[in-house]
Amino acid sequence: MLRSWSFLAVLALGFVANDNAVDAACNNFSTRFNKALNGVCVCTDASCDTVSNAYLTTPAAQLSVYTTSKAGDRLAPSTVAINTTKPTTSDFIIEPTVTYQKMIGFGGAFTDAAAINIYKLKTTSLQQKLLDAYYAESGLQYTVGRIPISSSDFSTSIYSYNPVVDDFDMKSFSIDVDRAPNSNKLNLIKRALSTTKRELSIFASSWAPPTWMTKENSTLNCHIKGVPGEPYWKALALYYARFIEEYQKEGIKIWGITVQNEPGKPIIQPSVWQSLRLTPEEERDFIKKDLGPLLKQKFPSIKIIAHDDQTADIPDRMAPFDDAEARKYIDGIGIHWYKNLDFFFFGLGGDYSKLVDFHTKYPDIFILGTEACEGYLPAIIGTGVGVKLQEIEQIWYRAENYARDIIDDVANFASGWTDWNIALDTTGGPNWAKNFVDSPIIVDEVSGTEFYKQPMYYILGHLSKFVTAGSVRINLKSNSNKNWDNIHRVAFLTPEKRVVVVFCNRRGDPATVTFQTPLQTSVTVTIPARATQTYIFQAAAIAK
Repeated sequence: MLRSWSFLAVLALGFVANDNAVDAACNNFSTRFNKALNGVCVCTDASCDTVSNAYLTTPAAQLSVYTTSKAGDRLAPSTVAINTTKPTTSDFIIEPTVTYQKMIGFGGAFTDAAAINIYKLKTTSLQQKLLDAYYAESGLQYTVGRIPISSSDFSTSIYSYNPVVDDFDMKSFSIDVDRAPNSNKLNLIKRALSTTKRELSIFASSWAPPTWMTKENSTLNCHIKGVPGEPYWKALALYYARFIEEYQKEGIKIWGITVQNEPGKPIIQPSVWQSLRLTPEEERDFIKKDLGPLLKQKFPSIKIIAHDDQTADIPDRMAPFDDAEARKYIDGIGIHWYKNLDFFFFGLGGDYSKLVDFHTKYPDIFILGTEACEGYLPAIIGTGVGVKLQEIEQIWYRAENYARDIIDDVANFASGWTDWNIALDTTGGPNWAKNFVDSPIIVDEVSGTEFYKQPMYYILGHLSKFVTAGSVRINLKSNSNKNWDNIHRVAFLTPEKRVVVVFCNRRGDPATVTFQTPLQTSVTVTIPARATQTYIFQAAAIAK
């Protein structure tokens, strides 16, 4: 079991070639903390676990299974024989011909904090191991990335790409602040792009404009001068366009852009960081008068994503979508999870029905999870603030929250899910606003000789690795009267014609499930307690 293994034990035992092992063994002994970190895999220059690609060569007569569990499995591969006899009963019928939304993918954000932390790792080889963990074939194979346009709270200071007052033509626009030696942000993204063999859909989001554009002469809870259609709003649209141009000159293609990160002002905001506030009507008018016409003229294929805010707030911010002129420029709606308090108490919230309602009204506009993270709520209502590397119950609860939200989002028409920072330090930063949170991978910022993969990392891999871009969600028809409470599930058909099914069991006991395929074959699996599993059917097992 992972929880009882130390680094010395791993060396002594070596790699045991059985169905429950990953390609390279997980070591949980931390030199920084001088102890085993229960539930965590520690990566150093000497050792770092990888993810098996055995599913690519599994025979059609077998089902590939990958398991991550509280008991210690971390994307552990195994196989189960498919029964060729027609089943008399089954729990779920796989229906590949009943299709829903097309998938964009899964990934995380290239923040300043992520770049700072990854480049604090002392060796280039260890930095590359972290990038491999997310982007390589031996890792999660992310297909989505997010870039903040200038600074966010996960920067060490506030900055913009054009501080020159009233430079409406953006003649002084520069992204030099993102270049070495000022920053390793550009280098980080380029290395990720060179690591992946999949296409990375990168979208950008702005937290706030240059100070000179704002009424308050501040970027904290600020507002743009004038009204949409006037010079300052047109300057903001050009600011976005110049960002896209300069990044693309660096070889970084920008697939999409959100109108504004979290434009709605919350009733309660425990911290204050950069935020441009837009009413729904301002967002609508900015899209149709300024941003939409400019971007679609300069970058016809760019995806414009509106809202980029809480799922719960969708009904209150429909103005951009309800306006035909604005809507013709909008490709997607971005959603955040931070009001999903049903994860924590009283069974309130969730808001997945709001995704269904939105899709029903606007089926041609994709839904994309654009930001989520753990460690943002105090323990009384959440899992605590910041990083909890040494607390197994907390880190596993956070992993289950990830599994539940990702599965339930995509089961309700979301086309993907984007994690927040791809790497933070052991305090949950750096963050100039002290808005410390958690990340799937944590870097030892003190010695720079190890980083830590938390259970959230492996949960993301249950979808990102196997549900390739262009996959479509398919129907998983319930065929029994069993109680499936606290068991979350979703199914996909990939471009390679594999069927991928993901289940998360949040119960304290195992669950047995029988699937029926379109070929009238069946397979029975047992999901361990407190575990997530991915099942991959080869194309020949689904259709003749």
